[in-house]
Amino acid sequence: MKKIKSLWQNNRVLFVLVTIVIICFIAMGVVVVTYFIGFNTSVYGDRLDDIENLPLTDEARTAIENKLKENESVTEVTVHTQGKIIYIRTVFTNTSLDRAKEIATTTLEVISDEYKQHYDIHYTLVQEDTESVAGFTLMGSKNISNSTSTIIWNNNTPVSEGE
Repeated sequence: MKKIKSLWQNNRVLFVLVTIVIICFIAMGVVVVTYFIGFNTSVYGDRLDDIENLPLTDEARTAIENKLKENESVTEVTVHTQGKIIYIRTVFTNTSLDRAKEIATTTLEVISDEYKQHYDIHYTLVQEDTESVAGFTLMGSKNISNSTSTIIWNNNTPVSEGE
């Protein structure tokens, strides 16, 4: 007992400091697990909690595809969702860039307002180079927060080194 008492007398500052350090490490561990690692298994966190109430139906998907395929310059259309984004990829032949934008914009007529309020809509318009028409790759999007029915376009056409 005298050894413990003398050990405490000689090293009590060290014992207090080690105890404080241990408590700090435990607190940091709790913070790291809670805020950075978390217990949610979804990649999207809680952003998609209400999306299962309004999935994109096959009828809506088909309506989008049919609206685009009404135009003879459209050769291929794919529509899929991931998270809260509807991806619409359209391949064109023999059309201008401005005309392709107009054709893609017509899909907003067949997409219901419920989907527009819950999903972002992302467009990818592609046309390969031909002898008569220049090719392009154009991407556009309409966000949920964008209350108007406008699509923001971004030209992603690859440019060769010679141009």
